[in-house]
Amino acid sequence: MTNRQAPMGNADAQQSLLAGQVNLFLFDLKNEGNEHGFKPDESWNLQIATDDEIISLKKQYHPVISLRLHAQTLLMAYLQIKNKLQQTFSKNDMALTVDDLSRDGKQHLAAYPARSFRS
Repeated sequence: MTNRQAPMGNADAQQSLLAGQVNLFLFDLKNEGNEHGFKPDESWNLQIATDDEIISLKKQYHPVISLRLHAQTLLMAYLQIKNKLQQTFSKNDMALTVDDLSRDGKQHLAAYPARSFRS
């Protein structure tokens, strides 16, 4: 499942849009988890990805939930979703910058099951 890209706008509209995108992403994770028989102790891996990495993830895992955003919004969404899923932040997570994401062509937030469904 892929959600549409968020447009750019003023700060209040961006915050509102970000909150909506984060909530929708979390809702999609819950629904997909239920549909695919996730147990309460199973979790999602989160990854900030390029277009090519998304294609690779979709070949390796099912389901893959993704959201395409601009770099600044992408970083904020990643940090908020990771926090709401109560996942630990690594040193790399904390060191990420908008410039890093832009330079590396990262445009997607992807979530995929910690267990692999495809071989």
